[in-house]
Amino acid sequence: MAATTNLLMRRFRNGSLAGTLVATLVVLAFAACGADTAAGTPDAIAKVCDPNATAPTYTELYTRYFAAGTHGHCATAGCHADPSHEVWLCGQTKDTCYTGMVQIGLISPSNPLASRIGDPKSSPLNWVNPGGPMPFDDPTPFPEGRDAILAWVAACAKNN
Repeated sequence: MAATTNLLMRRFRNGSLAGTLVATLVVLAFAACGADTAAGTPDAIAKVCDPNATAPTYTELYTRYFAAGTHGHCATAGCHADPSHEVWLCGQTKDTCYTGMVQIGLISPSNPLASRIGDPKSSPLNWVNPGGPMPFDDPTPFPEGRDAILAWVAACAKNN
């Protein structure tokens, strides 16, 4: 041990109040060195979406992935296009589809990065979450759709 540490430890063992205080301060100082956890922990970093990020619009997502006849085909009769569908209504337009996704929590306009549609653990879309059950008739990976949805979520999940 260094001479200074030995001196402090002797004072600490002898019960010297000043030694106890100094030893405590030294221990705290060493404990604090390199313990900048807030800066090094990803959870401590504020996560905000970037409304200016390059991403497809929701109109493009709907047209390419959610409308009838597309890979996701949410807006297909017998699926989420029917008002009698028990889970949620996509409807026949991008606006009704967006509203339906908001109503069931797939999209969170107040906290876009929390939108379940882009969550790799809870999205019902197999494209984003490998365990997701949708599209029901073809729950297989679709990287193009996944990447477009994730980019759109990162750009604040707007109804644009």
